[in-house]
Amino acid sequence: MQYEEPRRLSMDDAAEIFENGNPYDIAESLISASLYLPDRGWVEQWVIHFTSHSSPDVRRASALALGHLARLHGAVSPQAVAAVSSLRADVGLHGAANDALEDVEIFTRGN
Repeated sequence: MQYEEPRRLSMDDAAEIFENGNPYDIAESLISASLYLPDRGWVEQWVIHFTSHSSPDVRRASALALGHLARLHGAVSPQAVAAVSSLRADVGLHGAANDALEDVEIFTRGN
């Protein structure tokens, strides 16, 4: 597997994909939004929304996105943390959720 940097999307483009995209595009766009869009609260709302998506790849991307937000912004909302915490009950996503929550703990310490 080779790393590919996510393409940058505008907020409007991301919203369009979030509302109408297939799971693969939603997952990629969620990662992109967490890395490049400056409105942490807006991205967090999508993270929360997608923790209950039918696709495990989208749910996994939600966890990863939360970790990116914590690392880049030094803060995340309790609601987003709770939503990603709920993914620990899913055996297939337990590791991704724990990794994201560890990032939250590390990068938001003292905030």
